[in-house]
Parts: sequence; structure tokens; C-alpha cells
Amino acid sequence: MKMTQLFAILSLLWAFCGGVQAADKIVADFGGLSGFQSTTWVAKDLRIFEKYGLDVDLVMITGGARSVATLLSGSSQFATGSATAPLLASARGSDTIIIAASYNKFPYSIISKADIRSPKDLRGKRIGILNFGGSNDLALQLALKEWGLKQQEVNVMIGGDAPTRLAALTTGRIDAAILSPPHLTKAVKAGYRVLADMGEMRANFSQSTVYVRGSYLREKREIVKRFLKAYSEAIHVLKTDRERSLKVFTRRMRLEDQEILDATYDYFAPRFSFPPRVNMSGIKDTLDFYAERSPEVKNRNPQDFVDQTILDELERERFFKGLGS
Repeated sequence: MKMTQLFAILSLLWAFCGGVQAADKIVADFGGLSGFQSTTWVAKDLRIFEKYGLDVDLVMITGGARSVATLLSGSSQFATGSATAPLLASARGSDTIIIAASYNKFPYSIISKADIRSPKDLRGKRIGILNFGGSNDLALQLALKEWGLKQQEVNVMIGGDAPTRLAALTTGRIDAAILSPPHLTKAVKAGYRVLADMGEMRANFSQSTVYVRGSYLREKREIVKRFLKAYSEAIHVLKTDRERSLKVFTRRMRLEDQEILDATYDYFAPRFSFPPRVNMSGIKDTLDFYAERSPEVKNRNPQDFVDQTILDELERERFFKGLGS
């Protein structure tokens, strides 16, 4: 082989190898195994993250306080969960900022034993929630307020994650619980009563948000933009592609009951937000609620806690319209 030919081949190989870049490796969390937490599962399992050059290690972290702590420690780069924890952390001086939201409604129902026929019957009863200070707690307190009940009239108990709360309900350790599909659907099939669908409440709430460190957004904006592209495409799949979404639900939730899978999808799919804009009324309602016990959030502007400039860029670039075409 002539030297000129060898040089040409080596040059082509060098150009090819130079053009192949390793995907950016990041860690993102998700909060549990309910349908409203499925956006990142879909992005991961359908390789949408890879499409945008991201190698994502997806880890489950239950509870907003743990999620925020993991993010601030640098152990994760993207956190997902309700707005409560990042709002309070930011108000207290932590470097957290909400950048998107895939679900802007309460995804819960209060479900009880069959002999509890109305909210008034909850007086003196044990109600299981995930933890104090999170979206379960907020949803319950707003519901009690709407029903004219005081918190001291019920016994609020830390019940663990959704499967644990469902087990506590079925074994009689608690009288009612806050649940969402598929665990809500399982409870209904077992004969328990839905007292209220909190998604129909008057209060707004950003339940599934994406939040990052403000410093990370400034320094790694291009990676954040690619993450939000993948996240948005996953929402679009959830809203429009039942078959692929259900395959992910089956794997992640470890469910084979088609009735429960269908009910879970039918409950959540129409309620996802596309594009994933943060409902600022929900942020304001949350701040107003916590102002009673956390003076640092009193009279704060909701805009102080949210940065949707990347979503603005994607709107201008017609990214969302491209997914919908």
C-alpha cells in the first residue's frame, strides 16, 4: 500500500474516532413506583436519554428531603419530585432551582376502610402518609381544611412508601391512606373506599418537578438542555404511545394485571403536562401554605424558585411542536 493511501485511511479513521464522543454520564433520581413518577423511567428504558447523548444512572430516592440532600452533596445532578422540598430548601438558602414539571396536579386519593363513609368519619382515625413536610402531608392538610377538620382530630402516621402504606391498610394497622395508582387501584379492587380524588381539589400543586443546583444549571446548561429534551420526549410518549408506556410500567412496577396497568395509564396519561411547564399558581399556593409555619417563605415571589429559560429556548426552537408532528 502506498504511503499516500495509508495516510488517507488513517486520516479517515482519526476523523471518525474524533467525531464519536462518549455520552455525558449523570445521575438522576426518581421518588417511587407510582405512575406520576414514570417520566424518567420512560426516558431511561426507551433509551431516549441516549438519543440526546446522556448516560443516565437512574436511582430511586424516596422522600424530598433525601432527594435534596443527595443533589446538594453532588451525588446526583438531577432530582425529580414534588415542589415542596426544593422550595423550602431554596428559601432556607440552599442552591436549588426548579426547571420543569411533568405533573402539576395532586396524584393522590384518600382511601379508607369501607365503614368510613365520609371525610367526617375520619375523626380519631389513623391516616398513613409518606412523611411529614412532603406532598403527602400537604395534600392531606389541604383536604382536611376543605372538609372542615382540624389536624389534631385525626392521627397522622408515617406509613412509608406506597406499597408499605397499602399493606398497613389491608392489615388494619391504619384506617386510611394516601395512595395513587397502581396501589390505589389495588385497594379499590380489594373493597376499600375512595373518599376523595385530590387531583380534583381546588388547590394547584407541582407534584413531579425537575430541580437542579443553580450552579450546575449555570455551568452545565447544555447538558441540562439535553436532559429536558429527553424528559419532554418521554412525556410525549406517555401521553401518546400507550403500548410502549405500558411496557415500561409493567417492568418498573412489576405488574402483570392488565386491568391495573390500564387503569394506572388511563388515570395519569391525560394529566401529564406537555410541554413540562411549571404551574406557577401551584408554586404560589405551596408557598402560601408553608408561610404559616416557615416564615422564610412568607411574601416570597414564586419566580425566585423557578427557572424556565431552557423551556423558553425549546419553545422558540419549536422543539415541542416537532415532537407533536
